[in-house]
Amino acid sequence: MPVLEDLIQAAAEANEPSLVIASDVQPGGVDPLGLRQINFNLMDKVLPGLNNVAEMLRPFVLMTWAWRRVRVIIERDKLGGATDEDMRNFVDRIEAIYAWSQFLNDPSARLPGGQALQGLLYGAEDSYHFGGTEWTSRRDLRRTSTGLISPLNYGPGLRMMGWLVPAGPPGVFQPCSDLDTTLDEFENGFSDILEHPVFNKLGPVTVGRDEARQWGELWALSDLTSAERTAGFERLAGQHADKFRREGLELIQFAAQQVAGADDIDDRVAAIRELMAAPAEAWLPAPELADRARAWRRVQVRQLFRLALEATFSWTLQQLVDGPQTTEMLADRFVADNDILKFERAGEWLGEEVANNPVPLLYELAGTLALRDWQNAPPAIAKALRFCLFSASFDGLDPAEPRERLSLCRAVEEFDGWSECSPAQLMSKILEIWVIAQHTYWCVGRGLADARGNGKTLLRLRIVMDEGGWTLTPGTVVGAPPVATPDRLRTAYSLLQECGHL
Repeated sequence: MPVLEDLIQAAAEANEPSLVIASDVQPGGVDPLGLRQINFNLMDKVLPGLNNVAEMLRPFVLMTWAWRRVRVIIERDKLGGATDEDMRNFVDRIEAIYAWSQFLNDPSARLPGGQALQGLLYGAEDSYHFGGTEWTSRRDLRRTSTGLISPLNYGPGLRMMGWLVPAGPPGVFQPCSDLDTTLDEFENGFSDILEHPVFNKLGPVTVGRDEARQWGELWALSDLTSAERTAGFERLAGQHADKFRREGLELIQFAAQQVAGADDIDDRVAAIRELMAAPAEAWLPAPELADRARAWRRVQVRQLFRLALEATFSWTLQQLVDGPQTTEMLADRFVADNDILKFERAGEWLGEEVANNPVPLLYELAGTLALRDWQNAPPAIAKALRFCLFSASFDGLDPAEPRERLSLCRAVEEFDGWSECSPAQLMSKILEIWVIAQHTYWCVGRGLADARGNGKTLLRLRIVMDEGGWTLTPGTVVGAPPVATPDRLRTAYSLLQECGHL
C-alpha cells in the first residue's frame, strides 16, 4: 500500500491526467455535526439508566430469571466443567425463544428484534434447532444488536438498575439476590413446562413453533405479577435508585397528573414533554424537584438547537444539489423572505419577545422537516435558533459541555461577537462556523478515530470547496431530513405504567 511520500512523488512526476480506481468507500454517518452526545449527557441528568427501547418490565425479569436458571442447572447437575460460553448460550437461547414466542402471538409486540426473527416466525420449517452454525450466527447477532440483553436494548438497564450483577468475564452475570421471591412468582407461571430440555439442560435443543406459541401465553409480556411490579418500581425509582432518575420520574408523575384529555399514549407523552419544559415556577408544585425540571428544560433546548443546526445542514445540502454556491449566496437565500430575520443588528434580534417553551418550536420544526418543506424551513430554523440563544443566556449555561460539540455556551460567546452583523452576515457566519466548519471538523475527527481503531471506512464529509463555492462531495446522498433525538420520556412513562405508578 503506498504511503504519502509515494503519492507525492507520483504526483510530481505526472505530466497528464490518468485514470484511477473507483473508490469503494461508502457515504455514511448519522451525526454529521457531532452534536448528539451532549443531548445524551443532558438526558443522563434527568433519566439515567434508560434508553428509547427498554420500555417493558417483563424482559428485565426474564433475563434476570434466565441467569438464575442456568446457575440452578449447573449446581443441580454438578456441571463443574460448564464454561462461561455455555452459560451465555443458555441465556441467549431463553431470550430468543421468549421474543419468538411473543411475536408469534402478537406480531406488534413491544420488543426489539422482530425483523430479525422473520425466518422463525414465517419460515417453511415448523421447528428451530438451537445449535450449530446457523444458531451461533443468529445468537452472536442478537448479542450485539437485536437481542434483549444487547447494549442497544435492555442490557444497560439490567446492569444500571441492579437486576443483574457482573460475575466473572464480560457478559457473565448473576441475579441480584433480593429478587428471589419475584423470580419465584414469575417461574410459577410456567412451572408445568420447566422439564422441557429448553429450560432444563445446556447445549443444543429443538423447539417447535407451536410449542413456542403455547409458551408465549404462559409468560405473556403484559401478564405481570404484583411482585414484578413492586421489584420493577424499586429498581426504577425506589429509595436505592439513582437520585436523578428517581427525581426525573417524580417529575413525570407530577406532570401526568396535570395532563388530561389525551387518550393516545403518544399524545399524553407529547403533552407531558411540553409541560415539563416550561419554567418550573409556572407548573411544578414541588420545589425540591426544581433542579430536575431545569435539567429537563435544558434537554429540550439542546434538542431544539441540535435539530435546528442539522436542519440548516440538510437545507444547505438541498441548495447544493443543482451546483456550487458561495457562502454569501446561501446566506442570501436563507434570509430572503424570512420575517424572523428582520433586524438591523444581530444584537437586537435576541431583544425581541420570544416564547417561554422550546417544545412547541421543536414540534413546529420537526413537522416542517417531516414534510421536506425546504421553502419554509429557514423561518422555522431561525425561530428555533433565536429561542435557544435567548434561553441559554436566560436559563444559565453549562461550561462543562464539550466545546468541540458546539455547546450552547460556546454558541452564545460567538454570537455575542457577531452583534453588529446584518442578517445575511449573521447567516454567513452560522453557515460557515456552526455548520460547514463544524461538519468538517467532526468528519476529520471521526475518520481519524476510525482509522486508529480499525473501524468503519465511511465517507462522512458531504460538503467541500470547489471553484464556484461550496459543493457536494462526489457520491454524496442528500438523504432524509434529521429528526429529534428521542429523549427517553416515552420509555420512562411506559415503565411507570408497567409498575402501576401511572
